Amino acid sequence: MDSMSGMDMNSTTPSSDHDMSMMMMKSYLHFTSGDVVLFDTIAPSTPGTVFATCLVFFLVSVGDRYLRAVTRGVERRFAERLYRLAGGSEGERSANDSETHLPGPSSRPTTSKPNNGVLMPTSSNRFVPSHEFSRGALAGLQSTIHYTLMLVVMTFNVSYIISVVLGVVVGEIAFGRLNH
Repeated sequence: MDSMSGMDMNSTTPSSDHDMSMMMMKSYLHFTSGDVVLFDTIAPSTPGTVFATCLVFFLVSVGDRYLRAVTRGVERRFAERLYRLAGGSEGERSANDSETHLPGPSSRPTTSKPNNGVLMPTSSNRFVPSHEFSRGALAGLQSTIHYTLMLVVMTFNVSYIISVVLGVVVGEIAFGRLNH
């Protein structure tokens, strides 16, 4: 018995679960089935289960692009709400869309126009709890999805990688134009 690996070199049976997971991990691009995905209990080994797993990763990637579009819309609504709270009105904002400063009394807050076309108060760093908690929840959800997809790609299974990339492409085509 080889004392370094904990395996009998004439046997294909590993001596521990740790050896089994190390034996199955391939550090090169491959199309083979049987890779452990996210949890030890998820290891698609038949063509049907690999396809279903790819479909799930594709849909998660599309959903990530949708969530990105939703986040942009939420940010826009927050900016418009801050503008209204600072004393602006919808009529003034649409009438003066091309200007960077609104005319009017000196008591009205100075506004600036960011890249997304929404006039915002220059004091836009104002803490509004409902905005900040919503923004934080969306950022946490996006990070969770991104790290999950990163772990999927780190299996080096080309079919999973293609599914993730195709999902991003299809999601961007479907939702990329929203809330820009």
